[in-house]
Amino acid sequence: MQTDLIQNTRVFKEFERSFNHFFEECERGFTNELIIAMYCRIYTPGKVVISYKSNVKEMYFIRQGLVEVFNNENDEIQKEKPILYLPKFSYFGDYQILSNLKSNIVFKTLSPNNDEDRGGSAEPMPDIIFMCISKNELLELCDLFPQTAENIKRRSLERRQRFMLQKNTNSKRYKDKLEQKKQNQSSTSIDNKNDGAEEMPLDEFYSDEEPENFESQKEDMKMYLNKLNKRIDTLVDALKEADTKMASMKD
Repeated sequence: MQTDLIQNTRVFKEFERSFNHFFEECERGFTNELIIAMYCRIYTPGKVVISYKSNVKEMYFIRQGLVEVFNNENDEIQKEKPILYLPKFSYFGDYQILSNLKSNIVFKTLSPNNDEDRGGSAEPMPDIIFMCISKNELLELCDLFPQTAENIKRRSLERRQRFMLQKNTNSKRYKDKLEQKKQNQSSTSIDNKNDGAEEMPLDEFYSDEEPENFESQKEDMKMYLNKLNKRIDTLVDALKEADTKMASMKD
């Protein structure tokens, strides 16, 4: 019944075809359940979708628009330069969820100030539309379909490696490592043909990709509540000030 619904409903069928590069190694039951469990999120241009060192709670499939990927702002050689762009029909958030990692890169909808990819168009940019699956739903499906889970986790780590190679292109930390390696090589070998230019092996995981944990999630909630309390305090102060002004006007 689910398979008939997916394959005979135009919007579901089109979605599966558009993201075939993700679904091609997935079992039919996994694909059906994932598509039915998805929901839509709409972002305006220039908004952060996943921030640096945040717990990734959703996997995103881009239905409309463009997403920019950045290093942590403290590790950029060229400030505000994206390390890559994710176009329509790309997806992200997969390897962070499947490997239980915080994000060490930033995902942001294309900024309205970035005219380079718009050909200088002055028209307002459209919203960016995602179809999403929650972390809990995705992990539950992985438990139900272990073969698919193995396939998509393997591919997610291959994607992670490509992301990290791009991250290194604009990373001060990585550049410093290369410089240090060159210095070490020159001090141990007078005739160094490679001049330190060979590719440094990627770490198994970067130091800023620490695993998610319950305490960090509690800390995220604590920060949210603190921000909420500050906004409430500001609102209360504004109401008090308004009451005082109203009372003085009556007098």
